[in-house]
Amino acid sequence: MADDGPNRRSLATWADVDPARHPFDPVEMSVAVPALVPPPPPRPAFHDRGWVGESEAFAWVESVGVLLSDRYGPWAYRWHWGPWEREQLGFVTDRTPTPADAPAFVADSLLAWRRWLESLAERFDHILPSLDPTRAAGAADVVAAWEAAVAQLMTFAAAPVVDNHRWPGWCDSTLRWFLTATGIPPERAQAVVDGALERFGWWAPLTPMAIDGVAERVARNVLSPARIVPADNWPDTWPQGWPSWRATNTGWGARPPSDRRRYR
Repeated sequence: MADDGPNRRSLATWADVDPARHPFDPVEMSVAVPALVPPPPPRPAFHDRGWVGESEAFAWVESVGVLLSDRYGPWAYRWHWGPWEREQLGFVTDRTPTPADAPAFVADSLLAWRRWLESLAERFDHILPSLDPTRAAGAADVVAAWEAAVAQLMTFAAAPVVDNHRWPGWCDSTLRWFLTATGIPPERAQAVVDGALERFGWWAPLTPMAIDGVAERVARNVLSPARIVPADNWPDTWPQGWPSWRATNTGWGARPPSDRRRYR
């Protein structure tokens, strides 16, 4: 059995899920899955004292993930993370299939997840060259390229989200993978994403202002250590009085990056 370590569970880096690193044949998968997937338990039922059979259903989802990741790579561990599957708050309680339906259910879910990752990879391939600092005219262009990249990826990641409280999780994973794809170490990538998303509650809707704010904070935290900041005189305040980190006429933007980090 493949290692059941943190990479398979957390999918911390783009290398864990990058389709280019993990060849996949949908036709072979459709043939192999019936022999791989164990019969699921009965669908959980709610009684006076709570759900009965819920832990068994979760254990089945976990066991399928282990079997699939052993065969296809760590990305397949999250076989039920297809763009609409995760919207089912009652994925286990409402969607546990019958034994007869389980092979097709797993195959369809895994394929949806794979296709979403392939679409994400296409966007990475399109965006990553734009971040090359040698192609930029100056610091402002570098910052603008990073902010545009983050905004595009957040919009893509949140597009399938139906419930407002789900978008931070999708954006967290997508931005973390993107940062590691640029060469940023996983621990730093997670810290940057945490710092950018920490002020958004799970029930906050995703708005253009939120996307702009996250994009600006990610760009700041990625580029500030290299002292890449634009020289433009940006507005002094955000809505609700938040100071812009790029303001130059208030002293805020004039602080060295090491000082500004204290105000994240």
